[in-house]
Amino acid sequence: MDHYAALGLGHDATADSIRTAYRRLAKSYHPDVSTLPDAHQRFIRITEAYEVLSDPVKRARYDMTRHSPSPRRATPREEPRYERDVRRYQQQAKERAERFSRMSYSDFDQQYFDTAVGYFAPKMLGCFGIIIAFFICLALVLGAVEAFDLPLGIIGISMLVLIPLGVWASTEFDARHNRWMRERKTRR
Repeated sequence: MDHYAALGLGHDATADSIRTAYRRLAKSYHPDVSTLPDAHQRFIRITEAYEVLSDPVKRARYDMTRHSPSPRRATPREEPRYERDVRRYQQQAKERAERFSRMSYSDFDQQYFDTAVGYFAPKMLGCFGIIIAFFICLALVLGAVEAFDLPLGIIGISMLVLIPLGVWASTEFDARHNRWMRERKTRR
């Protein structure tokens, strides 16, 4: 099977073009969104191709076999080993593709194409929210000290309360986010 042809690419395709082609085709052929009768088989085929071509080691092994349109070839002595490796990679990819085909497209897209931004953005927003809440509370304390002519020691006492409260809120938010991410991955 020519994995490059399955994704509509040539053997000199870049990693980015492989990812882009796969995402576009997966969106078209995922069984959850496609009405084509052979969508499931097409999705399995393109996922299998992507799994092999997206990994540099697997791609290099695949390119050394007779199935690849790449002009490079393994020596006659090494080719059977590369062929076995590629068959194993394809079997593993097929199993993953079957699992992906059973989940909804939105879950598949989120799990398979989630980026670091998707993981860290909620954490950063949570931290910024906690910092903003800290400064709002501090501004309220300063306003109360100024409005009611309270002693300045109130500011120090409020800092002794607000700082540990902010640290607790930050660690609690982080722990909940990590738990949510683990649960989201195990649900699939």
